[in-house]
Amino acid sequence: MVECTFSGPQDLASGEQLILTPIKWKLFVDGSVAGEKCGAGLILSSPEGFEICQAIRFVFPLTNNEAEYEALLAGMELAQSLEAKHLRAFNDSILVVKHFSGEYEQRDPRTKAYATKVKDASLSFETFELSQIGRENNGREDALSRLASAETHNLTGSIYLTEAKTPSIEKKECLEIRQGNDWMTPLRNFLEKGILPPDRREALKIKYRASNYTIINGRMYRRSVSQPLLRCLNTEEQRQALEAVHEEICGEHLAGRSLPFKILCQGFFWPTLRANASEYAKKCVQCQLFVTVLRQPPEEMTSVLSPISFSVWAMDIVGILPTSTKQAKYCIITINYMTKWVEARPLSAITEEATKKFFPEQIILRFGIPKTCISDNGTQFIGNKFCKFLHHFGIEQRFSSIAHPPRNRAIEAANKVIF
Repeated sequence: MVECTFSGPQDLASGEQLILTPIKWKLFVDGSVAGEKCGAGLILSSPEGFEICQAIRFVFPLTNNEAEYEALLAGMELAQSLEAKHLRAFNDSILVVKHFSGEYEQRDPRTKAYATKVKDASLSFETFELSQIGRENNGREDALSRLASAETHNLTGSIYLTEAKTPSIEKKECLEIRQGNDWMTPLRNFLEKGILPPDRREALKIKYRASNYTIINGRMYRRSVSQPLLRCLNTEEQRQALEAVHEEICGEHLAGRSLPFKILCQGFFWPTLRANASEYAKKCVQCQLFVTVLRQPPEEMTSVLSPISFSVWAMDIVGILPTSTKQAKYCIITINYMTKWVEARPLSAITEEATKKFFPEQIILRFGIPKTCISDNGTQFIGNKFCKFLHHFGIEQRFSSIAHPPRNRAIEAANKVIF
């Protein structure tokens, strides 16, 4: 962004050229070392007056001058990410400013490495200036650097807090190296160089797909009518995006359609986003352990409708009840599913023998051999003797869901009516 200034029409008439003054971003940085705690603060201001405040916490030992360099490099990196072309930086360290201008000689190897890295970073801007500012005019940045080395709860929501784990001069320069061809390679070849595959059908596909993409500053973006530009990611960046959105500090372990939708809202895209997000969520250990998922029922789902009288009976035992004659304090109850006919007998003990004796006397001898007997998983109904008895008469035995009485609703309704 540039600003054009001229004194009047006479300047144009006299042939004088317009004076173009670039409007610069402003960066204020400061580093702080207090014992074992190191921090940095920076404020980046756009030409329109928008400010970004950032506090950086260093988890490695630094000297005061090194902290100043780290703050300056972090601010320059932030300005690069915002595509600032003209930057003017302010620092209250005379040593850092004089090293950059060349007035001071760098003798310490680490200081020399930091100064070299700052000069290399300055080449990414069209214009870059580094000026000294008095400590009295750098109070906000100094406060940010001290907050970064203090407790996190002292920071307000308008301040971004980041943590640096390794010095900038020890970071290896990472170049984007693609092993083989990823999904963006044919699109890039066509958009940048006009190269198409030799196959005519594939070339038509590339032309059709390329209309949805554009390249800005070497990065490929997907464009659409109703959405902003989405940055296209390669294979490694896809993994990092899925990991960050799914399970890092702001992750909610989303799955299904929510995870790819949130990645799109963050401004990223790749063609297989939905499938990759689904597979990633399936492999998450925490999701498998704690997420609520639908599982197959423990028993095969069967119908409880009975179109034939006295063919399906449900059984249950109720107790402990008030003791009656013959010390009876339990009751075994059966109900027919079609006619809702109820049979009941008091029991002094709920044993398998009592159940086996009740069923032929009250059901088989009076209503004939039924087709199905439904009960819960009580020991009186799943015992070997009772099961053999039912099998001997060809009666099918079914069980209701464990710990879910409403699944055998008919017998539960009979219990309520009787008692």
